[in-house]
Order: sequence, then C-alpha cells, then structure tokens
Amino acid sequence: MRRTGRILFERPRIALWTLAALTCALLLVGIAALAAQHADRWNAAPGSGATMVVYLGEGVDDAHAQALVAQLGKLPGVEHAELVPAAESAKRLQAALGADSALLEGVEVGSLPPTVEVALQPGMRDVIALSPTVTALKGSPGIEDVIVEDGGNARVASSLSEARSIAWTIAGIMAVLAIAIVIAATRIRMEKSAREASVLDLLGASPWFMGVPTALAGMVQGAMAAVLAFLVLSIGLSLYVPVEPPALLQIVMFVGAGAALGLVGGSFAGATRATR
Repeated sequence: MRRTGRILFERPRIALWTLAALTCALLLVGIAALAAQHADRWNAAPGSGATMVVYLGEGVDDAHAQALVAQLGKLPGVEHAELVPAAESAKRLQAALGADSALLEGVEVGSLPPTVEVALQPGMRDVIALSPTVTALKGSPGIEDVIVEDGGNARVASSLSEARSIAWTIAGIMAVLAIAIVIAATRIRMEKSAREASVLDLLGASPWFMGVPTALAGMVQGAMAAVLAFLVLSIGLSLYVPVEPPALLQIVMFVGAGAALGLVGGSFAGATRATR
C-alpha cells in the first residue's frame, strides 16, 4: 500500500494531467451513454405509435370488457390495452376540448360508451387495421365500432428510433475511444524508467512486487477520474439540462468501469517494468 501511494503521488504535475485526460474521456462516455439512455426512454414513450379504439355497446359487462382487453393486449404489434369506463371517457373528452368545451352544450356526456383503447407499436397501424382479428371484431355483438387511427406522430416515432440508433452508435464509439485513452494514459503515467526495474531485480524483487502496486495505483486513478467525471456531469445536468439523474447502480457501474480500466492500464505498466 505504501508503494501504491508513492506511485500515485510521485510526479504530481504529470499525475494531474493524466487524471484530467482520464476524466475528460470518461465524461464524454457518460454524456453519450446518458443521451442514448434518454433516447431509449423517448422512443419507448406511450403514444409513439397509432391507436385503436373499440367502442363497446350497452350489453357488454365489465367481465367481458376485461376479457376483451386481455385478448387485445396479446395481439402482435400491440403495446398495451386499457379499458376506459364511460365516466372516464367523458372526462378525457372534456379535457381534450379544453377551452372549446362549449361545443358539448346539449350533449349528454354521461351517455358516452365505454371504450377499449389499444396503443399500437410504431408502423403497425396498417397491419392491425387489415388484420382478420379487427375485421371479425367489427362484426361482433356488443361492439359498436372499431376505429384505428394514426396518432399523428408516426414520423416522430421513426425519427426517435433513428436518433436512438445514432445515440447508441456514438456511445459505443466513445466507449472504445475511452478504453484506449484510459489504458494508454494510465500505462504511460505508471511506467518508470529501466533503472528502477534493474535495481529492484538486483535486490531480488519479484515481478509481483513491481506489478501489484502499479496495478492498484492505476485502479485508484481510474476510479478517481470516474468520480470526477460523474461530479462534472451531475453539475452540468443540474444547471443546463433538466433530465433525470443516473440511478445509484449506474453510478456504481460507471465508477467500477473506470477503476477496471485503470487496473488494466496499471497492470500493463507493471508488466513492462517487470519485463525491463
């Protein structure tokens, strides 16, 4: 441990520059991974595809309605199905009209039929509309009407899917670059001249005596860089980008990845010392 501490704090100027380089590399990875994660959430947001609304008749009780919801929820291309009672349909209609709720004057909103609202996956609108299941459903007793409509944001869903692919591609590239930068910078930082290795070998030191402290020093440096990168990222998010911060498990994995990369770079440096 004493040798690990000495390796960490010797040549402080070079140590600070190396720590700054590792922090920048890991910071870019964190930004790219966070962007890709939020692209996933936006792409999976409800309403990104079309919807199908099944209007139920008066003779359909709650048990049959729930059974219909379960059957529709199992169809291919369906994200989820939901039973909307008549009272809830009236509330949603009034909320959707907003300032134009005066259009409902003379209309008994309580007479609105219950519905089954089905959220479809992006690109499944035409497939569901032409499916035999929907055709048979339209002629079923207790079903007044079946409407399959586009939510108006199919292009948005397609764009979000493309953005998600691009974000994860960039995150992968940044991860590969960060791995190379962290390992190379740690190896160069921890590597010493051949004179020290020669003296230690002359005194009978084993390769473990030279390699283990160097690997541990690289691990500590990588973990410190990951913590600094997370702090900078958190401050930037809180000041400029109103998004949800990373979860605790993600933070632990990020710091652990930085420590692992530092350990690999330190191990390479230790192996170079032992070889010399």
